[in-house]
Amino acid sequence: MKEKVKSSLLHRNVLGALGMLLPVICIIGGLFVSDKAESWWYSISVTYYITPALPVILGSCGLFLICYRSYDTIDTVINILSGICALLVVLFPCENPYELEKVGFFQIPVGISNIIHSISALSLFGLLAYNIGWLFTKGNNEINNRIYKICSYSMIVVMAAFLIVLLLGAFGLNYPKWLVMIGETILLLLFGFAWLVKGQLFKF
Repeated sequence: MKEKVKSSLLHRNVLGALGMLLPVICIIGGLFVSDKAESWWYSISVTYYITPALPVILGSCGLFLICYRSYDTIDTVINILSGICALLVVLFPCENPYELEKVGFFQIPVGISNIIHSISALSLFGLLAYNIGWLFTKGNNEINNRIYKICSYSMIVVMAAFLIVLLLGAFGLNYPKWLVMIGETILLLLFGFAWLVKGQLFKF
């Protein structure tokens, strides 16, 4: 039983660490690439085209989530769905600044791939926020539960703000495109931190 608990904690810590490292490695990796588009740093998703960090790390997160088993069925289902969304984000890249017409593992038109990518990414963060804010809080540690709720609600606020900005952008608002990178980074750091607390790497 102790070994199972240790394995579960390790699993959570690996997920948390990968989540927090993803934006850092994507940005650092991109800095060492020459002949890249000026907009390469506008979002983590766009770094897919210049560094393998996104498919490797997010793909690993997806597999970890799919393989993760909790004590409650709902937790397991949410993790599996999150993992599937993470893999879809990897398999179907977003729009690119390199004028590639067909992209991704299946080499489909970039417009279709971008739609699948965007829906999958939004679903992924939504599922992660739900997991952290409503399933992680089943424990008796009140401090940890507050941390989970803060992380979850913060993720929801960031996603809502992001959608509002995109909507206003569709109506002509000229906003800095790098805001996408900022939003994605905040979401991943919140996700990673919550999982590291759940894995007891950070104890409160």
